[in-house]
Amino acid sequence: MSDTHAVLPARPPYDSATAALLERIQPLGVFRTMTMRNIPSWRVPADEVREGFLIRHPDIDLEDVEVVREDGTTFPATVARSVRDVSCGRPGPLFLSLHGGGLIMGCRFNGLLTIVPWLRRYGGVIVSPEYRLAPEDPAPAGVEDCYATLCWAVEHAEDLGVDPGRVVVVGPSAGGGLSAGTLLMARDRQGPLVLGGLLDYPMLDDRTGMPDWQDSVSARQYPDDGTWPTSYNDVAWDAALGERRGTDLVTSYEAPARAAWLGGLPPLFISVASAEVFRDEDVAFATRVWRDGGDAELHVYPGGTHAMEFVNARWLAQGLTAARDLWVDRLLRPEDPRLNVVAVAQAGTYPALTEEYSAGRLR
Repeated sequence: MSDTHAVLPARPPYDSATAALLERIQPLGVFRTMTMRNIPSWRVPADEVREGFLIRHPDIDLEDVEVVREDGTTFPATVARSVRDVSCGRPGPLFLSLHGGGLIMGCRFNGLLTIVPWLRRYGGVIVSPEYRLAPEDPAPAGVEDCYATLCWAVEHAEDLGVDPGRVVVVGPSAGGGLSAGTLLMARDRQGPLVLGGLLDYPMLDDRTGMPDWQDSVSARQYPDDGTWPTSYNDVAWDAALGERRGTDLVTSYEAPARAAWLGGLPPLFISVASAEVFRDEDVAFATRVWRDGGDAELHVYPGGTHAMEFVNARWLAQGLTAARDLWVDRLLRPEDPRLNVVAVAQAGTYPALTEEYSAGRLR
């Protein structure tokens, strides 16, 4: 048992389904020691990820495009679209997909699985950048690439056949942090308007896990177990920020928890598990969005670990999927709010309102 566990033994337990899987895969060597030196060994070649995706989703077409940075250099992004036309004659939404991987691994074909059902339901396209990774390209290289992709996609909306007024930014883990950073950039630089941001268990605060940072109890509760323990998180942030980590030199675009003001952002969906490192920083972020007058829907799932739906593929995955789907549907197919007034009147919750409804005086 680590010293951290000895000092702070109390913590939320893993739910039984998550615990059963973690116990089963632990002897398989899934959870290796992560160091700065062995980061490349954690990466899976992009071609291999692409092939695996297409085997599972043969109805999705993938096309690579080039995005140009401000300095004139280019990098690839993938445009994914369904081969079935579900647009009903109107441009579909634009989903900007920012993959996870702790800022140090992953590729543009990761993260698409979550969005594919919405592609089939609403039409449109997914645009996913091959953003630069640390430590080869430290922050803010990755988030600058993500913002450049957002600008490129909106600029080319007509060519892509999408509605530039219905842009949704989606990202898990480090991709969630990059999504928040991209939204802050768009706000501060008067960039493209975004309809909403879906941030699953986002990586937001470089200070989480540092010895002198007391605002994250969860980092001390899960120092070396779960799918993304504090030991991994420390390596990832050190790779991304180097000696700047934990100092005032870190910007809010690199670590969105550093933002002094979180108003002016589009509606956010934030999910996190109770038994993972990012719990406290994500709850704090949502709280600060509310403090600054913003709109955030926060879900904290009991007993899950990081990337919870891939570990508990039963009730927890079903609950998270349903919550995401409802949020995206409200975003892309907003309902006339007067329908709710009628529904409440019909339910009889407020007799005076029901009387108004019965008398035909509701408009």
